[in-house]
Amino acid sequence: MTIQSFIQKSILQTGLFVSALFLALPSHAAVVITPANSIPGTAAMGPSNCEPSCVYQTFGLTNDGSLQLLYKADVGTANNPATVESGLYASSYMTTFSLSALDPSAALIEYVSGSAIQCPSCYLAIKDGNATPAYYFFNLATWNGTDALDLSGFWPSQGAISHVSIWGVSTPGEVPEPATLALLGFGMLGVAALRRRAS
Repeated sequence: MTIQSFIQKSILQTGLFVSALFLALPSHAAVVITPANSIPGTAAMGPSNCEPSCVYQTFGLTNDGSLQLLYKADVGTANNPATVESGLYASSYMTTFSLSALDPSAALIEYVSGSAIQCPSCYLAIKDGNATPAYYFFNLATWNGTDALDLSGFWPSQGAISHVSIWGVSTPGEVPEPATLALLGFGMLGVAALRRRAS
């Protein structure tokens, strides 16, 4: 076996390994969040928005301005039903509201791609327009930033979610994207094919 054929074989094997790794990547799990495992807001919190001051208050944090809006998804309106997303990580996540397009009692926050939120100092606020309590809060200290957040059972009969938001002190961290790994594998296969054709 020549050195060139050895290199071609090694590149091909590496490409196949990376492709197999891509196919074997596990899907992300979901963290289930319901009113039962959240801290309910009090009547004093709402109906107007009180974030982030109510996050500091709920979790007994010093209101030092360190919390940032990492991600927020607002339910659409009758005139514009599209979900409106904002925050430092708006492009990394997607929220799907359900059980009613404009008056939802459930939502799924999913990691899409790019930088993921890095906790432990992360807090989820779930807001209703007028119901009591107007807020539910959840400490996301153990969330890995990529597992889906599955919200259900919020104001099922007397209100609906108006928005969800994640507040925290976070350092952006790149998450390897499956598409990038696959592209690397296919690129290696292409290099091997070109080398074979050239010889």
